[in-house]
Amino acid sequence: APGLNSARSKAGLWLFVLALLLRAGWVGFQWHATGPAFEFDDERLHWAMASNLVETGQMFTDDGRFAARMPLYPLFLAIFAGAGETGVLFARLAQAALGAVTVWLIYRLARAALGPRPALLAGGLACIDPYGIFFANLLLSEVLFTLLAVAVTVAAWRLIRPVNGVGGPDDPAPVDDPSSGPTFHKSALMVAVLGPAAILTRPSALGWMILLWLLLWLYDRNKRRATLRVLAYAGALGAFLLPWGLRNHHAIGSYAWLSTNGGVTLYDAQGPQADGSSNQQFLEKMPEFSGLGEAERDRLLRDKALEQMKRDPARVVHLAVVKFLRTWNPVPNFEAYRGGLTAVASALFTALVLLLAAVAIWRTAFVRRSRAGVRYQTLVWLPIVYFTLLHCIFIGSLRYRVPLMPFVELSAAAAVCAIWPKPNRATSE
Repeated sequence: APGLNSARSKAGLWLFVLALLLRAGWVGFQWHATGPAFEFDDERLHWAMASNLVETGQMFTDDGRFAARMPLYPLFLAIFAGAGETGVLFARLAQAALGAVTVWLIYRLARAALGPRPALLAGGLACIDPYGIFFANLLLSEVLFTLLAVAVTVAAWRLIRPVNGVGGPDDPAPVDDPSSGPTFHKSALMVAVLGPAAILTRPSALGWMILLWLLLWLYDRNKRRATLRVLAYAGALGAFLLPWGLRNHHAIGSYAWLSTNGGVTLYDAQGPQADGSSNQQFLEKMPEFSGLGEAERDRLLRDKALEQMKRDPARVVHLAVVKFLRTWNPVPNFEAYRGGLTAVASALFTALVLLLAAVAIWRTAFVRRSRAGVRYQTLVWLPIVYFTLLHCIFIGSLRYRVPLMPFVELSAAAAVCAIWPKPNRATSE
């Protein structure tokens, strides 16, 4: 019916508006309660980097580190840092808007891949996601990274979807040659730009991006074209990282392509003091760091962490289990939010989304196996599996699950087709 089609076409807009209201409302509520105060140390670090950039023209932390984090998120915050404490509010409201855009992208991706009803489920889950709402108020890189991760996945889907869009068991060969269309070229360009942007926000995305390139190569029947495209993606990544590396070499004598935080984080996760959580007080108890630059300290800690891992591999496995449970804990690990209504809402939402995702995977694997369905689930589960395994080595935390929840929600959307099958038009008339 025309009215139903019109409502569906506006569903993405309404989801965007509702998501924006929820996130901006939470930001406003917290601002009234605590003002510009920061809850976590990383928030202070990010804001200091942005503020120092605005005030001095150099991006560095208050303790003098120039490459402690990748640059894109501090650059984003620098847009607002000139406004002082009020800029903190503006930055949080901007993150609320970014979160709402992410919800809209999730809806659009699910609609393109699965149809309007699954898209409503994916967009609805993303809209009310308590983690997405909560993190809009924190000056952490999760919101920006989630937007970039979902956006590059949207572009990747356009490159690998079957031509006829449905991808049933008897479909013809996949994507024979869509490269003549402008949408295909724009999508390839988006992958080339958004992938490096994600890495410049969070360096751990490098491995995921390489795997995504390989997936795009695998699903392209024209291997020569696919190989050239992967080389172009790698070249684009190098071009985006080059200014950052040259700047670091000038400032600290090391290119530090992926920041000077990797060794610190690995030691935090694998050193003799490690318990699966993050506690970097060990930095204050290691006098051998005095006089070392940040790049040298990073290398030293990485070497020490690797030595510890080689010395006791059984402990690495034990810590991996602990970190997995921390990352996918249905209730927050942070003690202040571990009980009460927050814990109940977190547990119920997580359980619902994971259950729906399990139904969707079961349906895709055993009930209606299709080319489009398999490709879609492979695409959205790639970052989930990659980052989960990565944080079994590095620190495990619910925080690192936040950018993965939209992908679980995208997977879960396919459960609609199993739980609420589309009525047969012939029998319904």
